[in-house]
Amino acid sequence: MSKYDVVIIGGGVGGTASGAILASNGLKTLLIEKNQFIGGRCSTYEKEGFKIDIGVHSFGRTSNGPLGTVLKMINMEDAVDWVLARNPGPVQYYQGKFWKFPKELEKLIPPSDFSSLIKILRDIMRIKDTKELDNLSIKTWLSKYSDNKLVHSFINIICGLYFVVSYNEASAGEFVRCLSSLVQNRSTGYPKGGCISIPLAYAKAIEKFGGTVETGVTAKKIIIEDGKIQGVELDNNKFISSQLVISNAGIKETINNMVGRNYFDKIYLEKIDKLKYSMSAFSLKLALKKPITHFKVINSISLDFEEKINTVLEGEVPDKVDLFVPIPSNYDPELAPKGKQLIIAGTAVPRENFERNREKWISSTMETLEEMFPKFQNNLMWMEVTTPKDIESIGGKEASVIGVSQTVDQTGVNRPATSLPIEGLYVVGGDAGGWGIGTELAAQSAIDCSKIILKQKK
Repeated sequence: MSKYDVVIIGGGVGGTASGAILASNGLKTLLIEKNQFIGGRCSTYEKEGFKIDIGVHSFGRTSNGPLGTVLKMINMEDAVDWVLARNPGPVQYYQGKFWKFPKELEKLIPPSDFSSLIKILRDIMRIKDTKELDNLSIKTWLSKYSDNKLVHSFINIICGLYFVVSYNEASAGEFVRCLSSLVQNRSTGYPKGGCISIPLAYAKAIEKFGGTVETGVTAKKIIIEDGKIQGVELDNNKFISSQLVISNAGIKETINNMVGRNYFDKIYLEKIDKLKYSMSAFSLKLALKKPITHFKVINSISLDFEEKINTVLEGEVPDKVDLFVPIPSNYDPELAPKGKQLIIAGTAVPRENFERNREKWISSTMETLEEMFPKFQNNLMWMEVTTPKDIESIGGKEASVIGVSQTVDQTGVNRPATSLPIEGLYVVGGDAGGWGIGTELAAQSAIDCSKIILKQKK
């Protein structure tokens, strides 16, 4: 029987970050990952010399946010090499042209509405206490400033990029925290080597500090006796002894299947059962014979964005798909063979009805890309498709891009805690604790969880 101070189930950003912090503080750490690779939704694969992210990524605060904080906590600040989205910076695609936000928006909306938008951004930077906004939707909060449809579409699509839910549901408090932090840090970017560079750096840190990382190993059951964690049983019936278990496998999966509902009281289970998840995503990975754009990241938007979101939520495909388009090889040329280009185009979709409309999603996405980059298909070598089923196979059956959604009833004090009501049991990742955007949310969750554990160890 093997014995560890802490066993971590799942090698996503939350799991690897937790392991890196705890191992660097002297805890004998074991991380197990069911897949043959680490990273979860933040992983990268190779095809014909292209290094391709499974997800669709841009990182808002890079080294200045929680992803960098983890590395600073373990004295490995240089383990990830970031390239910032500058020269050129992020752009919006609207009505056949590329625009800088918010500077060039002045050309598109009435002066009074542009003034309102600038006031919104200034107020966001001045708000010190965001807690009072947690239970207010972004749409309700925004309507106090402007009713201009384009202003609402811009903010709604930013909300979609951050949280993968509509601004009808997303928390204004969470939005203000995220946007103000991004503006203050001015460090949006992408890691050299692809997004896998982040969890890979954390996993290497676990091993550097004496811990163990094992892939292709599945946790079958978290064992509890007398209300306390005893360890983890693997699918090969091997038992790993530990009084601390951190799950990066999702809060519902952990409670319902790995532990068992009988260990939790009725009120807690009712709260967990009601948790809502962000939407899933669909993306195209495009390998091109030669570069067709110099931009690093593009958002395509439209005036009827809210109507499109409603269409998507009803399980249908809008006539024109709005896209988030990072160009990883413009950050790091090593991600594509010399002289070629890698473009990733993604959009939020529902998990339930995607396969029924799969071909329409692909064709509509290609139409938007053709409008952005006329005749780009003449340079197309091949294309890969990532669907909600692919995300489900890696990140759990909810197939969620983020995890538990950052809606008005699930942020701040209403967000599930990383500490579960069983001594020694924790959950990290996009389902519990923290605040932030995507992988940054997962990293912040890991930081919060690790601090709790280390404080208790003193």
